[in-house]
Amino acid sequence: MRQFSILRYLKKFSLLIFLLSVIGSLFIYFYAKSQQRYVASTVIQYTNSAAKEGYTPDGSPLNVEEIYSSTVIDAAMADLGFHSNIDSVRSNCYVEEVVPETQQKLNEALVEKGEDPSYVTDTYRVYFIGNNDTGEDYAWNMLDAIIKNYYEFYAGKYVEEPLQGNGVSVLAEGNYDYVESTQVMEDSISEMLDYLLSKREDYPYFRSVDTGYTYNDLYRIYRLLYNYEIPGLYAAILSNAETNDSDLLVSRLTKDCEDLQLYIENRQERSKSLKKLIDNYSIRNKEMMDYHYQSAENGTESILKDVEYNHEHSNKETTYDGLIQEYVDLNIDVRQKTIEKEHKEYLLSVFEAEDHAQGRKTFSSEEIREKINRCAELANKYYQYVENTGRELNRQLSANYLAMISSINVQPTVNIKLYLVLAIILFVLVGGIGAVLLGRALDFIDYFRYVDKTVQIPNRARCDVYISEWANKLLDENFACVALKMDSLSSLSNEYGREAGDEVLKDFAAILKSYGDLYGFVGHNGSGVFYAFFPKCPPDKLDVILKAIGRQVEKYNNLNQGHTVHYISGKAVSSEDHIFEIRDLLRLALQRMHSEQNEAESEDVSGKNAPEKTRNRTKPVSTGKKNDAQ
Repeated sequence: MRQFSILRYLKKFSLLIFLLSVIGSLFIYFYAKSQQRYVASTVIQYTNSAAKEGYTPDGSPLNVEEIYSSTVIDAAMADLGFHSNIDSVRSNCYVEEVVPETQQKLNEALVEKGEDPSYVTDTYRVYFIGNNDTGEDYAWNMLDAIIKNYYEFYAGKYVEEPLQGNGVSVLAEGNYDYVESTQVMEDSISEMLDYLLSKREDYPYFRSVDTGYTYNDLYRIYRLLYNYEIPGLYAAILSNAETNDSDLLVSRLTKDCEDLQLYIENRQERSKSLKKLIDNYSIRNKEMMDYHYQSAENGTESILKDVEYNHEHSNKETTYDGLIQEYVDLNIDVRQKTIEKEHKEYLLSVFEAEDHAQGRKTFSSEEIREKINRCAELANKYYQYVENTGRELNRQLSANYLAMISSINVQPTVNIKLYLVLAIILFVLVGGIGAVLLGRALDFIDYFRYVDKTVQIPNRARCDVYISEWANKLLDENFACVALKMDSLSSLSNEYGREAGDEVLKDFAAILKSYGDLYGFVGHNGSGVFYAFFPKCPPDKLDVILKAIGRQVEKYNNLNQGHTVHYISGKAVSSEDHIFEIRDLLRLALQRMHSEQNEAESEDVSGKNAPEKTRNRTKPVSTGKKNDAQ
């Protein structure tokens, strides 16, 4: 039986091991992926002073379940453009308290004593679990949207007052006259101006990233809408005598022009006083600088002036830059108000024209209705700016009471890469062990089916299999075939017994097998006949192999006098004999072996009358050369 060799088995079944590893790893990969979940988490902290006691800024009890309330989840899904079931999203969101380890141990000790822990945390970890179908980005985006909308919800409910309503929206619900519609819009815009003015004073430096506006910008937008669109509607209505209040527009425009003129004069007067103050400041500053850097008789006096000057001005604030900025702002404001005043004066001159006085209609009813609708659309559009800016302000305000102290982190529940590596290692090991077991089992099968138990080399059945493998294809060049027969087997068995003959036959087979394992295949066809096949063996190389076999046999005979090996052989090479079918090549080798056997028998018959010493000499080892065989 063949020698146990792990490397041989692994090499033989390497493809099977590879396929098993690939298929098994793919199975593990897809299974792990189907079980994959993505857990997005972040830590938030309530920073108001009463949070440690479990209260919100307005004094109501803190309820962290509002984080995944229907209102918050619905707003988050709307932001992301999703339309799935709200309850399915809520079921994948939960909140855990974050308690320091030392406090946790203290709480456990209090519970063991039967006391109720009084510690209330202000820090919580929020989780959202996404499945494999939605992916990692979905979990991150959903938790981000939930936190973002909870900020707005929390600020709107506990921190910031509700947003000013949109009074213009009632126009679509009622039947208003032109003048009434204009009055509704005027009142709504006036209320919004008051709201924006208070916001501008409370949050003068807040600018929305979403809309790009500050509250001052929004105030000016509504102011322009109030100052121009509304008067325009009044002008259109009054020019067509659609209302009885024909003098209203003129009076309002006249008053506005007067107010603007007073405002401009006031600002110009302020600008002049600022200019004078700036000039005086510059002169005074120049005198102090000249005094400070005036040359002295010695360095000590200059140093003392440095000390005195720095000490004198150490607690004073320089306001020169502020004066310059105020002066510039005043002149810009004056210029803007001047333009606004000139525009109102132009409108006033138009509506005081003779055609208006004569009652000639300039606008049709449809045109007036269109102007009202357009003004309402502008008011609704600007209201969206105010609403979006207010929502963003609420998020910023909530940051003062609610902080996200860690960024959103998404972790998979299954480490697919680790499982894949372990699967590859596992299936390679399983495949390797299986290959060794299978290879060894095949060795046993091969031994019982294809090994001659007497000589421990492939038997006749294995020789037939080998020949069949080459029977359906042409042989390559230098394919060598050798037939050998141990012709001394019968004489040894008769003289020393069958066991002795089998032992010598086994030794001879071992010599042949050593060369068969190196260069090709050697099998026992029975009755002391051996077949040797060498696929890549030129004639000169074959001669070297046969001579080496002869030397090994000669050495064996010298060591085992009386149990000597005598053999005959015949060889054939495909390139030399121009035969490229294995059966024909073997047939030629057998013919040459039998020819050598006949020659040997003829020599034995002719040598019967020779002296006894000559007849009993050891037969020379045949090299199987072609000339000898013929």
